[in-house]
Amino acid sequence: MHGIYGNASSQRLAAFREIRLFLSYSTRNMPMSNALVLFMKAPRPGTVKTRLSPRVSIGEAADLYSAFIQDTLHLAQRVPDASVFVAWTPDDGLEELRSALGSPGGPGGPGVDWIVQRGVDLGERLSNAFADFLEEGWDKTVVLGGDSPLLPHGYIEKAFDALDRNDVVLGPAADGGYYLIGLSGKDATVGTGGMGGTGGLSRTGGSDGTGGSDGTGRGAWAAGHYARLFKSIHWGTGRVLQQTRSAIRACGLSCHELPVWHDVDRPGDLDRIAREIRSLRAGGDRVTGRHTESALEAVNRGRDPA
Repeated sequence: MHGIYGNASSQRLAAFREIRLFLSYSTRNMPMSNALVLFMKAPRPGTVKTRLSPRVSIGEAADLYSAFIQDTLHLAQRVPDASVFVAWTPDDGLEELRSALGSPGGPGGPGVDWIVQRGVDLGERLSNAFADFLEEGWDKTVVLGGDSPLLPHGYIEKAFDALDRNDVVLGPAADGGYYLIGLSGKDATVGTGGMGGTGGLSRTGGSDGTGGSDGTGRGAWAAGHYARLFKSIHWGTGRVLQQTRSAIRACGLSCHELPVWHDVDRPGDLDRIAREIRSLRAGGDRVTGRHTESALEAVNRGRDPA
């Protein structure tokens, strides 16, 4: 979930208005319970997985990223009772990303809806995405990046379950970031345990924007409160997880943490996921990570002597 892009343009703002209309329409016609939002980039050479160099070329890195996000989408679609959204960047990357994911048609391809990421850095993009879903009245929203193609889908199920009892759920990454973050927008006062341990968001008041059953007021208030989780974070560093934990505590929010998992960012990570795929196949799993497996095989063939 790294990378930034520029300031708002009239084209992007027009696209955002269209997306908000689409979100409003779609959420009126589906249960607004679990939103699973995949943060993904158009797989352009030189803009994705650049830290895999010099092990692979920039073109191979883009091909690997395409495989990672395909496997991530497949993973997301296996999660029961979740509505899947792909949040894309950059603004003009929708068609590339849709094609890479095997959904070249219009928005709302099979099993997935599309929204544009908005913001000048990752913190703003995460904050804006959560604000949209909270204000639309979704009970639970989980954001997942495209860097963990072998993540057990049970972890995502546990994330949604944890949001029944906590304000925040985090999936810590081994590199000091996080691979998943989720926020609750439910009409309940969550427990006093977990990180923070002193309360969490109260959502049981009236319809004046401080809680209660009015989705718009409650959602807008919660979105503003949660926005503090994404400020003053040193994105792209090994300090992200600890800084986010500190922000959660400072906001008095309850938090559940999932098991630690790993992103695919460095050359050595490629060897690790190759071993994990071999282990999955030996255990009878022929599906998980199949696009990543094919991409790794293509890279290795390119290294073999003629």
